[in-house]
Amino acid sequence: MKIVELPPIPTPAFQPWASEVVDGWKARTSATVDLGRRAGMGRNYEALVAEVRALLLGGQWQIVDVRLSERRFARALISAWSEDEPLARKTMTVEAVTRVRTGAQLSRLATIQAATLYAEHFDRLDDWAPGLFAAVRDLVWHAVQCQPTRQRADVVEALRANAPYFADKGAPSALARDLVAADADLYAWFKRHHIGWWLDLRLGRIARDHFYLAQIAAADAEQREHAFLEVVTQEVMARQQTEDTDENGLYFGHYVLGALTAKTTKRPSEAWLAATMSFAGDPRMRNTAQWQTWWAPIPDESRQRAVRWLQGLDLRAFLNGVQNYADRTGNDDMKRMLERRARLLLGLYEQDRIEDVRLVLGDEIRRYIESSTTIPVHDVARLSDSAKRDTAVIYVNCGDFSLVEGSHSFQLHTYVGDDGVPEIADRRRRSFTLDDLRDLYPARHQRRHGIDSHEAVRHQGFAWVVTTLAFLYAHGIRLDERALLSQYDYADLCRRRGWY
Repeated sequence: MKIVELPPIPTPAFQPWASEVVDGWKARTSATVDLGRRAGMGRNYEALVAEVRALLLGGQWQIVDVRLSERRFARALISAWSEDEPLARKTMTVEAVTRVRTGAQLSRLATIQAATLYAEHFDRLDDWAPGLFAAVRDLVWHAVQCQPTRQRADVVEALRANAPYFADKGAPSALARDLVAADADLYAWFKRHHIGWWLDLRLGRIARDHFYLAQIAAADAEQREHAFLEVVTQEVMARQQTEDTDENGLYFGHYVLGALTAKTTKRPSEAWLAATMSFAGDPRMRNTAQWQTWWAPIPDESRQRAVRWLQGLDLRAFLNGVQNYADRTGNDDMKRMLERRARLLLGLYEQDRIEDVRLVLGDEIRRYIESSTTIPVHDVARLSDSAKRDTAVIYVNCGDFSLVEGSHSFQLHTYVGDDGVPEIADRRRRSFTLDDLRDLYPARHQRRHGIDSHEAVRHQGFAWVVTTLAFLYAHGIRLDERALLSQYDYADLCRRRGWY
């Protein structure tokens, strides 16, 4: 049998809907939800709801108590509370709800209305009156149990079958965790149980928030792809424009940021870092309004972890970018030097010795550095010498010592002292010259700390590593040298020192 290969079918390019079309569908959706809420409410029924509203405002509970046995009247009472929040806040007391539970026979439709009222306000009911959350919950569950069981799924059957996921304030969180553990989708779950519209009510929003946070908690931050992260960050940015902070003075985005930065990995994926910075910005940029909004309220431990992540990103961007440049230009000498530099710098990062990193880049090589990562490299200063457009320099502060090294023939400068090189560390300074980095700052440092507080060596063979480690050792700085060198280089270092 001959197999005939069909030609590829081109993917059609659909134009996005115009904004007026999108707005039109949103209006239709809202109208549909409202129609569902008001099913069975004719003109006579509206008059009955108005009558109930007047009785409630007048405090005429003796009349209400007598008429609660009328199923239509009881449903009108639930409708009055559902449609008029100020009325509900004023008259829906624990005592009033208890009277409805003990005195009314709620129909199935009234039960659904009561359940929707519960979902709409949920945990905030206790803000209206202490104990009101439990009272409304008990009313709903009593009404559900009074309804006959049906084979066809509806809201009542969804509540009956999934009571633990609705019965207390922590239930939406438990639902979210269970769905994430089962690799199930929250939206699909609500729609399957015929309560899709609840996702826009208070209970649904809580479940959605916890679902996002549970997804983050369960995810591997080192994995390259996380489709849900874009959805979460878009939600954060949209809600920050329309919502106020909660009782803790935090936006939902602060909880997302806290969850993203709670991961203890040292090498999160670029997708993870992109999600973190998409709304919060760079945690090192303290003098910005964005930092004050997002990073200031975050625990210091999480903020510092995010800073370390970006330091690692800058280190790898520097090394990868210089490698790319060496490959593209056929610079074999630069390639040979890179392996030992990479081991040293990344080894210091893995040992948590690095406290600050900053790149100083010539205009040409900056393109190679930036192309080596999908994350924008924000914290970059410019090397302004016109003859050094292809030179990259990196500043690394390790607390009790600092390194400044670069590509090409730039020497490795080692500084001892706990203040680093403050001129390079100052983010207000956006441009440097080669003379600044090579001559001016070493001389200033030696005036502050003594002539033996700085050393510069050329990257020749293995000698520069031996000299630099000896210089640090002489100043009482102890490093895990085995983790900074290849096995062969470490053995060579030991032989040179006469350790064996």
